[in-house]
Amino acid sequence: MEVKKGKNCYYIGEDQTNYKGILQYEEKGDVIDAKHTIVKEEFGGQGLAGELVKKLVEDARRENKKIKGTCSYVAKKLESSEFNDVRA
Repeated sequence: MEVKKGKNCYYIGEDQTNYKGILQYEEKGDVIDAKHTIVKEEFGGQGLAGELVKKLVEDARRENKKIKGTCSYVAKKLESSEFNDVRA
C-alpha cells in the first residue's frame, strides 16, 4: 500500500480529499505535531494507520525532526522504545 505525502498530511488513497486513511500534522520548527489519524470505517483493520505512522517516522528520522503525538493513536505508538529517537 502506497503512503503519499500531501499538504501537512500523509494519506493512503486517491488524493488527500479522497482518502482511505490520513494522518494530519503541523510542523513547528523541528517538531512534527501529529494531530489526527483517520481511517474510514470500511478500510479499518487493514493496518492503514500503522503504515501512515511508519512513513511519518521514516521522514522524521531522515529530516532529523521529532514527533509530538497530539493524536492518541500516534502517542500510543510513540511509547515504544524503538521510537525514542523521534519522540518529542
